[in-house]
Amino acid sequence: MKKIVSLLFICLLITGCGSKYTVIDYNKAVEILKEENTVIIDVREEDEYNSGHIKDAINIPLDNISKIEYDKDTKIILYCASGIRSTEAAKELSDLGYTNIYNLDGGLLNWGEALEE
Repeated sequence: MKKIVSLLFICLLITGCGSKYTVIDYNKAVEILKEENTVIIDVREEDEYNSGHIKDAINIPLDNISKIEYDKDTKIILYCASGIRSTEAAKELSDLGYTNIYNLDGGLLNWGEALEE
């Protein structure tokens, strides 16, 4: 029993120290975008962004995400084509101390509106 409790405690320590961000769907993203102090960032490459992006999104490719200079409490919604790169960006920003990070689940594949060019 002691071994099981010790193992559970170690697991909690390991997972509790990781990156903190929230995965959201299209509906939740639209809701958060209506709030003040919210930024939406497209982490795809510039040519991908130029082919179509979410309204008001700022293009900051994944390779440059650590260079952003927002207040650490700014609500930041991240997305990419499918959610893989934005997950990496969310982890990176969390590790940098950003506290309100949201990752659009499935990226543009799950976006329910027309894109801007």
